[in-house]
Amino acid sequence: MRALLLSTLAVGLSACGLGYGNSGYGAPPSDAAPAPGTLTVKNYLSWCAVEINGGAASTDATVMASVAPGSIATIVATPTNGGFEIGPTPWFGVDPVSDAAAPGTDVGNGPSETSTAVVTINQTGAPQCVSVCCQEPGNGPLPCPATNPCGQDAHPGG
Repeated sequence: MRALLLSTLAVGLSACGLGYGNSGYGAPPSDAAPAPGTLTVKNYLSWCAVEINGGAASTDATVMASVAPGSIATIVATPTNGGFEIGPTPWFGVDPVSDAAAPGTDVGNGPSETSTAVVTINQTGAPQCVSVCCQEPGNGPLPCPATNPCGQDAHPGG
């Protein structure tokens, strides 16, 4: 009886595709969604509080978030304190993608002003980088960068 039970169990397992061999168990379906990519926001001298897609604001010099390929990420920057402000072109690497500094959509003024920008995430899920700078009044004595601090990694494949 015991041999019959073990034999029946072995037949049942292999019939379900759970036995030995190439059953395909655990293989992702061919139409599986691509893995998320990474969006990096370089926050010049940490002078902004940066929020990506409604996440918690961060004053870190580099703020990162997982993003879905082909999605649009929304980034909001706010000066960290009354000593900084949003300048006319605080963004690099945002839509429309170019190597030039770009304006955001600004709301308010002074230290409570926010600047919002969007970036279209590339279809491949390759990492992307944008940068933002909250400036000192008059953009000095230490000005915001004139070129993208992200360099060539700003919008690969995008």
